[in-house]
Amino acid sequence: MSICEDAPASAVAGRSAFLTKFRVTTLTGGLAAWLATWRNRRMVASMRDFDDAQLADIGLSRHDVETALSNPGVDPTLHLIRARQNPLRGVRHR
Repeated sequence: MSICEDAPASAVAGRSAFLTKFRVTTLTGGLAAWLATWRNRRMVASMRDFDDAQLADIGLSRHDVETALSNPGVDPTLHLIRARQNPLRGVRHR
């Protein structure tokens, strides 16, 4: 005997509606995340047109931009945020 057999008819009927809502929410969330990543990749790719002085003004280097774009499918802004938060950035080691 399963739980569905003992449950009232109203609980069993609402189960498929809940699963459908859950799937739609998951699909919508995944689509929104993909769209945000795509938009951010385009924005970071446009930073390739900046000269080195402009990139330095915002605390980045050309290498940071290229490294961020080298991982397809990953949001490049996460890499750029980590690069800017590096406390040893710009420190020369002898």
